[in-house]
Amino acid sequence: MSYTLDKDSVQQSPESQMDEVRRVVLDAARTELAAVSAAVRFWAGWVESADRYTRTLESELTNIENGKMAPGEAAARVADASRVYLRELANLPRLSIRHFTDELERIGRPKARRTRTARAKD
Repeated sequence: MSYTLDKDSVQQSPESQMDEVRRVVLDAARTELAAVSAAVRFWAGWVESADRYTRTLESELTNIENGKMAPGEAAARVADASRVYLRELANLPRLSIRHFTDELERIGRPKARRTRTARAKD
């Protein structure tokens, strides 16, 4: 969305200029809200993924220390967990962008004002 000043907009009434300023400010606020929401979704996804990964690593280390699992088997399981974690991390930016665009579409469209018209009674 771009905003340009043309000959007609310079000659607008103060009310219409205020409406234009209001529209620009609201568009900026909607965009910022979508961006912050996407950033929160990104970091929440990272925290959840990192939490699963660290719990898996802790479990595998505990199994090795307690002799419940051979170190070679644990290494393979840690490698699998690392692969899953890295795949999840690689998907986070794409998911955040999708969330951002979905939010822009959802909140970026102001609802049309309802107008009521008086009807004469018969």
